[in-house]
Amino acid sequence: MNTAHAFRLTLAHRLFALLALPAAGAAAGCVSAYSSCPEDPEPVSTVACFAWPQDDAGGAGGGAGGAGGGGGEPLACPSRSEGQEILNQTHFASHSVRSDGTLKDGECCYEAYVIPMCEGRPYLVDEVARTAASVRARRDAGWGAADAMAPRIDHLSADLREALAAAWTRDALFEHASVASFGRFALELLAAGAPAGLVEEAHRAALDEARHARLCFALASAYAGEAIAPGAFPFEGRVEVEADLASIAARAAREGCIGETLAAVIAAEELGAAEDPAVRSALAIIAADEARHAELAWRTAAWAIRVGGERVRAAVEEVFAGLERADAWEIVNGGQDDRVEGAALAAHGRFGAAARADAAARAIAEVVRPAAKMLLARRGDGAARSVRVV
Repeated sequence: MNTAHAFRLTLAHRLFALLALPAAGAAAGCVSAYSSCPEDPEPVSTVACFAWPQDDAGGAGGGAGGAGGGGGEPLACPSRSEGQEILNQTHFASHSVRSDGTLKDGECCYEAYVIPMCEGRPYLVDEVARTAASVRARRDAGWGAADAMAPRIDHLSADLREALAAAWTRDALFEHASVASFGRFALELLAAGAPAGLVEEAHRAALDEARHARLCFALASAYAGEAIAPGAFPFEGRVEVEADLASIAARAAREGCIGETLAAVIAAEELGAAEDPAVRSALAIIAADEARHAELAWRTAAWAIRVGGERVRAAVEEVFAGLERADAWEIVNGGQDDRVEGAALAAHGRFGAAARADAAARAIAEVVRPAAKMLLARRGDGAARSVRVV
């Protein structure tokens, strides 16, 4: 058993033990899921498709008999609203469909804007992930971890250093945004009357994310050959605090139970592949912390279901419904620089799109889906119920 597999197994066992508690939370097919939040924070314009007719369509399309099949009427794609609902279920992301569906080669395709899912906890404004811009650091900015080890860069090509600087800067900005996200999460827990332990852990998680940001900025700066730091965060003059328990629980499921679990597993796998001592030191800290953040999210969801009843459980279940068919993981703007080899990036703790996709798929299959099934197997009153998570 390699270290990454052991990490996934240990995390799964920790979540199962947590969710087995009577009052969990009171204490401290084929889906294209979009991971790795894009560099551009705006929704991505794309053509999104799904197989049609679907195996579970229940006769959708009537007696058409299939396109060109047996002389019947040709299949028609679902309406825009129906297509958008199917896309949101089969592609783990939010879509805004902008065209009628076109049937081709057994798929219905729509022009759509897509808001990608992110591993880790993003800061969302109108469901769009926001980050600060990177800037050349001031001497007093303090975003480079003063005690961080320096990576070995003398033997690296200019192209590889540039790619590594960009990759670590990107993660640093999302870690920086997670500080804001956990700050808002703590306020929402207060608004929902959550137990003190959950509120305290949310604040600790924000401090963890600040440390992660400093570690990532330190690595990015070393590879770039100049100090890099975050600019002002784009709050746009408002910080909305949700008070509805079902909405808070659904966000915890999406951003924490799924996002933080993926972040922990991907960091652990990147740690397993990394060779540079400085990078390994940073990733060891990040993987361990993200695992605790995932536990916080699962505890929060369990508590919310216990006190909020079936309405909250249904909201959480809807989030996990997007994982029904999760054996293909599409990365939006998460690909590696084609000028450098994937192995060279991995040695310095950065996976390309395919490796991140594989890690995410393993996390979903071995950790998220089994834990979700256990979480949803309890009714709002804490009693066991029958549930099926594919």
